[in-house]
Amino acid sequence: MASVGWPAVRALRRLQGNVGKLGLKAAGTLWPPNMLVIGRNALDGIRTDPWSDFIARSGDPAGTVRNALEQAVGWLAVAQDRSGSGGVASYEFYGWTSGYPEVTGYIIPTMWDCRHALGRPDLGDRALRMADWELGIQHDNGGWEGGVEGENQPPIVFNTGQVMRGLLATHDETGEAAYLDAVVRAADWIADVQDEDGSWTRANYRGLKRVYDSYVSAPLARAAKVTGNTAYAEAAIRNCEFVLRQQRQSGWFDLCDNSPFFVEAPVTHAIGYTIDGLLETAELVGRDEFVAAATKAADGVMAAINASGHLPGRLDERWEPRVGWVCLTGSAQIAIVLLKLHARTGESRYLDAARRLADFLLYVQRLNAAGETRSGALPGSYPIWGTYAPFKFPCWATKYLVDLLVMLERLDPDSPPAGGG
Repeated sequence: MASVGWPAVRALRRLQGNVGKLGLKAAGTLWPPNMLVIGRNALDGIRTDPWSDFIARSGDPAGTVRNALEQAVGWLAVAQDRSGSGGVASYEFYGWTSGYPEVTGYIIPTMWDCRHALGRPDLGDRALRMADWELGIQHDNGGWEGGVEGENQPPIVFNTGQVMRGLLATHDETGEAAYLDAVVRAADWIADVQDEDGSWTRANYRGLKRVYDSYVSAPLARAAKVTGNTAYAEAAIRNCEFVLRQQRQSGWFDLCDNSPFFVEAPVTHAIGYTIDGLLETAELVGRDEFVAAATKAADGVMAAINASGHLPGRLDERWEPRVGWVCLTGSAQIAIVLLKLHARTGESRYLDAARRLADFLLYVQRLNAAGETRSGALPGSYPIWGTYAPFKFPCWATKYLVDLLVMLERLDPDSPPAGGG
């Protein structure tokens, strides 16, 4: 439950500018498949942790994970096709959006991973289509716009960093110079607009300093490895040093949420970006203090995960929940971070917590499956009316679910074999 005194006015201000979309979503709830999803979520209110040990209770854990993975990848394919441009869309209760440059960017490496893990060359074709779409919409300054295609938003540092991820992966796969050339233009711009303190403000979302830009530092450091340009690595290090200056003794970060209204209880999505970015960057630049900071934060988040895998969507400076709903993207990201820490340390507590989160996520994936527009996808929140992307199936939630399931399969020697191709 949200804590007493959580200001309702902040939620109202957060919704400013979205009234029209909320009206369309409200109308969309009357469509029978959407009503079915809402009804299933409502029924869960009288159940006690129905997701507990969900994968094990299936009787076929490896098959359950593989089926969930294939359905999630299938939904991402539908989401790409529905955009009509090569980018990847999201499904709102009133219909499909246009493609997201940012999210498509970091879906590209997911598609390449699944092309190999599932033995499906068609997913490589999809990744190429996504990457070529990104090349076609890069701005002259090297950046990519915020929001969805067609909104004519200015280039944003965070979004640009995520497109770099996809183009770096595509260059690795193909060796084509065009993808690396675009990365260099993007990295030059990001390094040029960095603030003196290591953050990015001028060309970022809402002009805010935020620690989750560590998730930009990682592709910037990777670009340094590929190109030999040490200025990119230096910029990445400066940003992560800025992030560490915002970390409290408990491991919690100031300046973490992507909204100015909830800075005292950031969403787990932003926390996941921050931790994962520190871990990735540390691997590329060899800075143990970044790993230590990420581990301290991950340990704090892990304490908020209950025995059955429920992780509240906003956590305050004591790592205590401030809401009752779950940000499903954040849960998937935190599970990925915990698996990375398990790989680093061998500590079973990280693996156990990641598996509990996976139980929750696969349960919710099945709960919300109703027709092609939803089956295989994760909604923004659980229950579906939670205030992170309410009544929406954001493509980034399903992207992180896919990444998590691929990692789980690699841990499990009893996973079904990959297909041919």
